[in-house]
Amino acid sequence: MNTMNAEFYVKEYGKSLYSFCLYCTRDKEAADDLYQQTFLVALEKDEIKREANPKSYLITIAMNLWRNQMRKAAWRKKIADVSYLGEEELAQIADRGCSVEEEVQKRQEEVLVRQNVLKLPEKLRVVILLYYMEDMSVEEIALALKIPAGTVKSRMNKAKNVLKERLQYGK
Repeated sequence: MNTMNAEFYVKEYGKSLYSFCLYCTRDKEAADDLYQQTFLVALEKDEIKREANPKSYLITIAMNLWRNQMRKAAWRKKIADVSYLGEEELAQIADRGCSVEEEVQKRQEEVLVRQNVLKLPEKLRVVILLYYMEDMSVEEIALALKIPAGTVKSRMNKAKNVLKERLQYGK
C-alpha cells in the first residue's frame, strides 16, 4: 500500500477503526497504539483490495493485534472504568431537559450494558461489537472472522440471551 492509498484508507475508515480500537482497549493511549499498529501492519502486508471490504480487513487486523496484546497482558489486573460528571456535562444535561437523576440512571444503565458485554466470552463479545458498534453485516463478520455466517448468527443469539439474562437479574 503506497502513501496515497494509506491516506485514503485513513480518511475513509480511520474514524470507525479508531472507535473500535478505543472500545476494545477502553484506554485512549492503548487505542492510539492499536490504531497505529493496525495501519503499520496493513502497510507492511500491502494486501488491502478496494473491491473487497477494506474496513473488515482493517478491523480484522486490529482485532488480531488486540487478541495478541490481551494474551500477553493476561496477568495484569483489570481496572474498572469510573465516570464522573463534570460541570460541562451537568450543563448539557440541563440543556436536554431531563433531570440529573434521569441522566445518571441512563448512564448507569449504559455502563451496566457495556460491562456485561465486556464480560462475555471473547467469541461472543467480538460478534456483538462488530455488529452493533461497527455496523458490519453478518456476512462481513463471517468473512472477517473466517467463520460461517450461521456461526455468527448463533453467537449473536447466544450473546443476546446471556446479556438479557444478566441484565434482568442484575448478575
